[in-house]
Amino acid sequence: MSEISRSGARRSELEVSAIPEVAALATGLTTLFNGLGIPQQQYAARVTLDKSTVSRFLSGKRVATQDFVDRLLSELERHRRTKVTEETRAQIRGLRLAALKQTDPASFQLENLRDELDRSQRAIRILERQQEALELLLDQRETAAENAQREVQELRSIWIAEQQASESNAAQLASHNDRLKNERENLQEEIRQLKEQLAQVTKLKSGAEDRCARLEERLLEAERSLAKRIEEVGEQTFHLSPQEALDEMRQSEAERRYYDAARTLSLSAAHFSERDLSQLWDLLTNDNRRVDLQVLISDAIRFRSAEFCANITEDLLSRQNQYLEFDLKRMIGELLGTYKADEELDYLYSRWKTGGPPYGVLRYTFREWAKFAPARDVFLRIKNLANDSDTTLSVGIIYSYGTRDVVSVSRLSDMLLSDRRGDQFRTLLHRWFQSIPDGEMLTVGKEWKRLARVAENGDALMRATSRIFRA
Repeated sequence: MSEISRSGARRSELEVSAIPEVAALATGLTTLFNGLGIPQQQYAARVTLDKSTVSRFLSGKRVATQDFVDRLLSELERHRRTKVTEETRAQIRGLRLAALKQTDPASFQLENLRDELDRSQRAIRILERQQEALELLLDQRETAAENAQREVQELRSIWIAEQQASESNAAQLASHNDRLKNERENLQEEIRQLKEQLAQVTKLKSGAEDRCARLEERLLEAERSLAKRIEEVGEQTFHLSPQEALDEMRQSEAERRYYDAARTLSLSAAHFSERDLSQLWDLLTNDNRRVDLQVLISDAIRFRSAEFCANITEDLLSRQNQYLEFDLKRMIGELLGTYKADEELDYLYSRWKTGGPPYGVLRYTFREWAKFAPARDVFLRIKNLANDSDTTLSVGIIYSYGTRDVVSVSRLSDMLLSDRRGDQFRTLLHRWFQSIPDGEMLTVGKEWKRLARVAENGDALMRATSRIFRA
């Protein structure tokens, strides 16, 4: 996509290399490359790139792709037999982002959002570990407090029974009783503090999760905006016919310019009309280029509108695809579930819900979507499907969601019970129980009980799982 932006900007390589940020990136990459001690031509052959591409990246005539940077760092680690420091990685990353900001603002925005999203996800993982540690410590302290309370009661019974028999023994028991009382009070205070800390960590984690959700939405919006801009300038920057695109790919591959061949295929997916894309599909099929077929449809679904995706899907499913070595319905469905926003999925459902081959695509779409969608969105989707009496998609969503973590399952379970959807709740639990590894049943059970204590339908959640989580 950055290549497209540079084409639209009409900047020459000389102009790009004169930009200080690009020059700084080129200097940093050249310093790393020199550590390999091999000529550019040999390196180009090693990583299956054209020598001119390597030269342009190292000289600053082009901004290096992230794939090129990652591969260079990997080769350097293998050559030195030691890891490249995080400081060096961060420095190169910063130089590349600075260069992108000057040459391709749209790609810079996307990558910057991805970095923010990665940092937020790392923060969530750290907070989850803190949460788990606090919950474990809280369980230990609550158990100790219960044991202390039990000992106090036992001693009190013994004291009452024996206080007349021995004044000395009674005094000892009273002293022991006072000590246990103090221990219990200390434990209760520690439990109170732990609960406060746990509440703070939970609040921080919730905030981090909300930030991740917002960043993901911003990232999707930025990708949609860039895709729209690509379509707007497509007629000005890409004029090949389907046959010419295939010929150019063959020529690039013959000259070992694999990057240019891949770029031509992606540009075709981003700019071709539905008719031209279908023609290119036929040409690739006749040329037995099965991997390119998958890349073509994958890029088309990522870059194009929901309506375009629906049209091309219906067209491809109407063809004879028995010679493909992949499941076309499944591939398209999972891509739609991964890359399309909720309103786009609503459009696809309204268009395909009446049945036919595209309905089979919807089954894979919503299964893939349910693996990552927030519990609230999944609940609303199940509710809307129930209004249409569509149990097929609803069950598929529940079965896919049922492979997720205990927190996600407990949230959706609570919502289903609040809406009196007992059948869906039982289906979800049945699927979830099957996905829990045997060695993790005890840990998951403790977490479920903790979550049930604060859930709106906690008692029902506990009753439904009492036979599974006996410990």
